[in-house]
Amino acid sequence: MKLFNSLNGSKEDFIPLNDKQVSLYVCGITPYDTTHLGHAFTYIFFDALIRYLKFQGYKVTYTQNVTDINDRDKDILQRAKEQNIAWNKLAQYWTEKFLTDMQTLNWLAPTNYLYASQQIPAMINLIQKLLDNKMAYQINGSVYSDISRVDDYGKLSKLSAQQMLKIARDFEEDVDNQDKKQPLDITLWRAAWQNQPPYIPKFTSPWGLGRPGWHIECSAMSISSLDELIDIHGGGKDLIFPHHEAEIAQSEGATGKIPFVKYWLHTGAVFYEGAKMSKSKGNLVMISDLLKKYSPNSIRWLLLSHNWQKDWEFKDGDLKEAQKDVGIVESVIAKNDISAQSASRLHEFTSFMDDNLNTPQVLGLLLQIAKTNSSRELKKLYEVLGFRV
Repeated sequence: MKLFNSLNGSKEDFIPLNDKQVSLYVCGITPYDTTHLGHAFTYIFFDALIRYLKFQGYKVTYTQNVTDINDRDKDILQRAKEQNIAWNKLAQYWTEKFLTDMQTLNWLAPTNYLYASQQIPAMINLIQKLLDNKMAYQINGSVYSDISRVDDYGKLSKLSAQQMLKIARDFEEDVDNQDKKQPLDITLWRAAWQNQPPYIPKFTSPWGLGRPGWHIECSAMSISSLDELIDIHGGGKDLIFPHHEAEIAQSEGATGKIPFVKYWLHTGAVFYEGAKMSKSKGNLVMISDLLKKYSPNSIRWLLLSHNWQKDWEFKDGDLKEAQKDVGIVESVIAKNDISAQSASRLHEFTSFMDDNLNTPQVLGLLLQIAKTNSSRELKKLYEVLGFRV
């Protein structure tokens, strides 16, 4: 099996660190106004990958996080203030919405589903290791990662310092923080300030009251739930910088073990009405709305009909076509006609899946098999991809 590794920019043979044991971490949601089609594209791809790895005899330990707290004043904290609701109650509400949507799409629940707010000790432990290793510094109750101590900072994103600075500003990173030695230093722990609004939570740490930075959260949760070195780390490609670049610097700086991740997998973005689907642009296509008109299998079919690495644009008629294709496949499966058998197509299925999880080709194969009215193998392969029968 070959997978495209963002770290090296090429397809590579997939060889896990520990034989048939696979460790996988995927960055999860910030729980407000979820779940849109872009979220589902990422998580259904990884769901298909996990199912296929299990089909091939691997044991997969899968961690996903919920970013219910971080160092930002916006996102969930701002929304909680606007709605006059406790931040943790808002997070719980939207997380449950997300889980309901994904379960409807027949998504396999992660082995570890971790809320950032409940993993503060792991984050403090990792920050302390960075301080001990002189990879971070403390000032005014906050702690920052010193990227000047990281010789290969940028090895994942391949960006220049100026490009990094621009993207960091776009992400509303605290690049103008005067306490930092340099703008791109990573906030590991943000100190609470005097007269901090009561809607912003505070956690106890060796450096005083405050809350963890966004990037250290995933480093800590992947290490504590999986290992210091893991096989696969994934998420949308918009997370390559600053989030995943920061994770590498933090994790390797704290443990001294390289590489923190063997295979980085990044999914493409989903566009709608000419722009990337995002909360700020207001062009979200919500899964809960689509489920009112289309079957879960049709939505999964649409998502898997696109190459997982590439950007694509959702058009309103796409799901009608997906529903039609699903109907063709499921009508054959429903006949349960085991007499109409043809030559096995399993080799073609595994060949496509082994080639960087080429699900568009696989869906085409399923339609070909359906034309032979061979229901037995069709049902088996359909289920491997996570379609509910």
